[in-house]
Formats: sequence, structure tokens, C-alpha cells
Amino acid sequence: MAEKLNLTVLMVCRHLNNFHISENNKPYLRKEGTFTVTDGNLALDGDFAVGDWIAITGTRRNNGIYRLDEVPPLEAPLEPYDTPHFRLSNATDGINPLGGIKSLVGIVWLQIMPAGFIEACIEIMNWANDPANAPSAVVSESEGVLGFDQWKVTRATGEDGKPLGWEGVFAEKLRPWQRTFTGMRI
Repeated sequence: MAEKLNLTVLMVCRHLNNFHISENNKPYLRKEGTFTVTDGNLALDGDFAVGDWIAITGTRRNNGIYRLDEVPPLEAPLEPYDTPHFRLSNATDGINPLGGIKSLVGIVWLQIMPAGFIEACIEIMNWANDPANAPSAVVSESEGVLGFDQWKVTRATGEDGKPLGWEGVFAEKLRPWQRTFTGMRI
């Protein structure tokens, strides 16, 4: 059985060379500095809101693409935070990447992710995480009249004869967001 691929939005953005952080090479919003982390929740000023997507760069261990979620009520402090805090999610595993750290030094970029792009990412993640879609998955098999000596296996392949991965299967769907250049690499 094929190993499960934990595909993330970051992997799709890297493949497309598009991190959705700017329009006409002008960043939507870029904040650089030291950010407070309290109980695994990132403090960001009022320019950010629940549901926004951000890219974090320039850190030693926490670079990535995350969705800003609400701090779960049971984890919120009795005294409200001075600055809005957000729980980070990468939309695939629910693991909080900031657990155990007190501050984050780097750059936070606001990403304007088109709704169709997020929907495509979710579809790709679901497809890629289904073992039946592993690049080596058998598409069809048949056995001849004489028995095993005529057994035949067919696999889904691209023009180059190699097995198709999510990149090939979803190439047409992702084409509108493909870039040939990028101003940032995560």
C-alpha cells in the first residue's frame, strides 16, 4: 500500500511558484519584526482577521503558510490579550506549529487566496491522500484466457510514461494561478 502524502497549501503554492502575497509586485500587507506567542497563539495587530491566510518567512523553524483561526475558548486567558491573538492552522493536520515558543522573529505576509484556489487545494489534498490515487496505483488489470502468463496491468501515466501525481492530474485546474517568477520563496 502506498504511503499517505500529507499535502499542504504550501506545497501547492511552491509548485505554482505563487504565494498570493502581492498584486503587480506590491505586497498586500507585510509585517517584519518580533511577534509575541502566548500559549501557542500568535499576536498580530488589527490588520489581520480570523480566516485570513498568512505566509511566515525569515524564521529558523516556523516558515510556512497558515490560516488564522480563533483561539479556542477553553484556551483563552481570563484577562483579554492587549493585541489580538490567533491560533495557526495549516488546514491539513490541525497541529499548532507554535506550541512551546514565546516569540517569533520573521516576516508575516497577508495572502489573498482566491476562493477557487483554496477549493482546488482541498480537492487536491483529498485526492492525494487517497491511497487509491498513489502514482503507482493500478488503473486496470486483466487476465488472459490462458491464465497468468497473459496477465496485464495498466497504470495512469503522463506523456513521458511516468506515473501521474497530483501535479499532472490537476495541472489544468491550477493553470490560472501558475507563475513563472516569484518575489518570495518559502
